[in-house]
Amino acid sequence: MVGSVGSRGHGWRRYVSPADFFTSDAEKTKLDWFLFEFALELETAIQRDKRLVAQLWRKGVGGQQVGQFCVRYAKHMKGQVLDRVSGRIPHVRIGYEEIEAFCPAMGDRLVDRLVVKAGQAWDSLTGMCVSCPTRCISEKDERAPMFDDPMYRGTDV
Repeated sequence: MVGSVGSRGHGWRRYVSPADFFTSDAEKTKLDWFLFEFALELETAIQRDKRLVAQLWRKGVGGQQVGQFCVRYAKHMKGQVLDRVSGRIPHVRIGYEEIEAFCPAMGDRLVDRLVVKAGQAWDSLTGMCVSCPTRCISEKDERAPMFDDPMYRGTDV
């Protein structure tokens, strides 16, 4: 389930692409698809906040950099998702460290706002997972045919 399909046509350029989440056929898993969807949700959450977008722009962070950040942050979450599924940790933690590593010159307030957006994106995505038949987490190692679907090949999902 791609949660942000409904935002198509709002004039937003998508920089997050399914291709960002695999380098070989072996990486076209449902877990990697879940991470793609999280990155897309995060990108959407940021883009919908025009004040945040303006603040990022003033820091020299444009749309392409936001997309790169969303991909990086989602990939960073992979270890935590696997630890949560295996029972090693009780909860997934949405943290600030990866945000600061991506853009060290960003102030604390801006970092905090991005952490909030990451949390909102996480809650939105996991809320959709309840009714999604794809079962990206419980079947995390299964192949995700969506990676090969022509509908998702472009960046404007």
